[in-house]
Amino acid sequence: MSTEVEGIRLGIENGRAKYAFETVDEFVSNNRQQDKRLKEYRSYVKKLPAMIQVNGLGQTLAFCFAKGDQYRELYNQIEGWVKEKQPELLTRYSEANEMEFVQIVVSMNSNDYRIVSREVLALLDWMRRFADGLIRDQKSPDKFIDTQG
Repeated sequence: MSTEVEGIRLGIENGRAKYAFETVDEFVSNNRQQDKRLKEYRSYVKKLPAMIQVNGLGQTLAFCFAKGDQYRELYNQIEGWVKEKQPELLTRYSEANEMEFVQIVVSMNSNDYRIVSREVLALLDWMRRFADGLIRDQKSPDKFIDTQG
């Protein structure tokens, strides 16, 4: 039984990793000559988990939705994963799919909200790893972009 549970867990983790790699790689490919956008994206991927833990998923999504640019890109990537991973959860709360993702999240009961929050944090952990690995300084490709400065 524990082998079966471990297999399910690994399948979920692998699916999450695959989605994270594809979304980060697509962003990097589409912005290859824009170091500033790449640097900001990588920085924001690293900041979002702390924002979620401090402010909650709903408030963090509202911030990303309002900010635009790379934050909006992350919002869309998170929305895409939750829609793919838990479509039944979203349809339970949306009114004929006309609600914005952030509206759906803030209207969830506390149990569903926690489930989605944990899932998003796990996704962002993978996205952070791939952003660190894929985003490099365009002037010297062997050097990673410094997102600390």
